[in-house]
Amino acid sequence: MLASAAVGTVEYRSVTEAIRVTNPYIDNFVEGRAIGVDVEGKKLQVHLTSLGTATGSFKGVASDAPCRLEPEILQSFVEFSEDGSMVQRDQSQGASDVIELSYDYLLCAVGTASRSTIVKGAKQHCFNLKTSQDSKRLRTAIGEALEYASRPDVQEFYYTSEEVQQMATQERKRRVKIAVVGGGPTGVELSGELKDFFAQVCGYPDGAYQHLRDDISVVLIHGGSDLLPAMDKDLRTRALDALHAQGVEVRLNTRLKEVGRDFITIGEKGSDIQETIPVGLTVWAAGNAPVPFVKELLSKLPPSAAGSAGRINVDQWLRCPTYSENSFGSVLVLGDVACYETQEKYDKTPQQLPQTAQVAGQQGAFAARMLNRDYDMQATPPKLPELSESEAFSVLRVWLAARGLEEAPGFDFLSLGLLAYVGQEEALNQVAIGNVPIFNYSGKIAFVLWRTVYLAKQASSRNQALLTFDWVRTKSFGRDITRL
Repeated sequence: MLASAAVGTVEYRSVTEAIRVTNPYIDNFVEGRAIGVDVEGKKLQVHLTSLGTATGSFKGVASDAPCRLEPEILQSFVEFSEDGSMVQRDQSQGASDVIELSYDYLLCAVGTASRSTIVKGAKQHCFNLKTSQDSKRLRTAIGEALEYASRPDVQEFYYTSEEVQQMATQERKRRVKIAVVGGGPTGVELSGELKDFFAQVCGYPDGAYQHLRDDISVVLIHGGSDLLPAMDKDLRTRALDALHAQGVEVRLNTRLKEVGRDFITIGEKGSDIQETIPVGLTVWAAGNAPVPFVKELLSKLPPSAAGSAGRINVDQWLRCPTYSENSFGSVLVLGDVACYETQEKYDKTPQQLPQTAQVAGQQGAFAARMLNRDYDMQATPPKLPELSESEAFSVLRVWLAARGLEEAPGFDFLSLGLLAYVGQEEALNQVAIGNVPIFNYSGKIAFVLWRTVYLAKQASSRNQALLTFDWVRTKSFGRDITRL
């Protein structure tokens, strides 16, 4: 839903929910960023989120109190950012910026970051679309681009020279030319949402930016030969046709070479010829990279834990290798961070599970079941612990024994298919159960199914109501273009 939130189809608050509200059974929630870990000692270092407001009212709270609690100083520096900066405790404040937590089990589900560092200038000049904050920034930038292109300095009537008028026209078109890098689900959905947004705000007779109708353009750059490579061939072709029909310029088999403040440089695969395209905004929706904490965790694990693309190898119970038997089973890795290979009956080589929300959701539920059932995670396979006679006849224990679950089964991913939105209230559906295809569909009916699935996946009934209201509001009154 991030692509929808980036253009105002839905509000980002309609698809987010506070953790404390979503799961009231959490005994203690710490808002912060994991920056260091002691796997053998089962301790985690957390850099607390800054709660400083614009007035600084939460900075140094009770710093002068004579009986204040002073957390133990952590005598360590932890590298947690890509630029190599260090985090240390700020002793000038009443509460520690870095704290240490003890754990019995550590579940690492930190996701991935944008891999924009592989292209010159991409990290500095590209907008990402990984979090709700990214969608907020992009939404603001799109609104500013429209206003920037509406200024008098790029209007023909402002100049008398015909040559200068042509230059003003070119500059105006550059300011509202948006480049999207990556032809996966995020890039395709964002391209479709952008064209929907521009069709509304530039439409006749009540579009706020009708004067930019012929200037706005979207270009999608993809290094592969097909969009949405995870989908079947007919749906990939349909995605390309749908974007072309809306006026999206799609560049396949094209690599991004450099990103500047107002340009991108691209080149076709197998060719040394490069092309520079003036753009107003560039959005990175291509490769993923491990977050800094994953690098920190891997440094505390044996070499066998290092998987492909910076991920962490796990077994079928999502446990990563450790140096000792005492710590084995105390660290579970799931989601995009986990490198888990499966081999189907007719596959010649094992295949890694895709980095999708569907996989992460099923792994999260699997890990929760193992911990709730109190399996001995050090055993292989994990087993229910030995209990006294009175405890052995508990309802849960008898129920698990009756189902033959005294030993934990391994994780088995059940694919339910893929969905993607392509714009103009059309979507692509590839519905399957495991490796058994059910049907492929595209168009308006597929769009209804796409929205139904996303509505059902919301965290609460509150989110479902808000999301439904946003869709009705957008259909009835258009998208809100106010910049706050």
